[in-house]
Amino acid sequence: MEKETKHSQMEEKHGLHPIVKMRLASMDDLIRMAFFSAARNAGLNFLFFKDDKSKKWHIGFLTGVAGYFNLRGLPMYFFHILDEKPKNCKFIQYSSIVSEKWSFCESTLASTKWNYLPVIQLDGKPAFF
Repeated sequence: MEKETKHSQMEEKHGLHPIVKMRLASMDDLIRMAFFSAARNAGLNFLFFKDDKSKKWHIGFLTGVAGYFNLRGLPMYFFHILDEKPKNCKFIQYSSIVSEKWSFCESTLASTKWNYLPVIQLDGKPAFF
C-alpha cells in the first residue's frame, strides 16, 4: 500500500510513472547495454550528473520496456557511479571488432571501426532519481 501511494504521489507531482533504477556492476556493462539498446531503439543519449550529496558522478541512460505498464512502457534507468568526472566526456566510442573496447572522447571520427553515443551533462540530479 505504501509503495502504491509513493507511485501515485510521483505521478501527481511530476506527471511521470516511477522509473525502475538498475545500477550496473561496471562501466563495461553499462556501455555494452547502451550500445546494443541504441541499435534496437534508434538512438540513445547518456545522461550524466553530479550528485551534490555524495559528490559522485552518475552516468546512465533511459529506456523502456514496451507494452508494459498500462501499455505505455515501463521506464527504466540503467546507470553506474563514478568517483571522478572523466576527461573528454562529450561522447563514448565503442567497438567490439577484435575485442571489446570503449573510451570517452571529445569528438567523433569518420571511421567504421567505432560506434558513438553522446554524453549529455545535466545541470543537476533529475526528478526521477
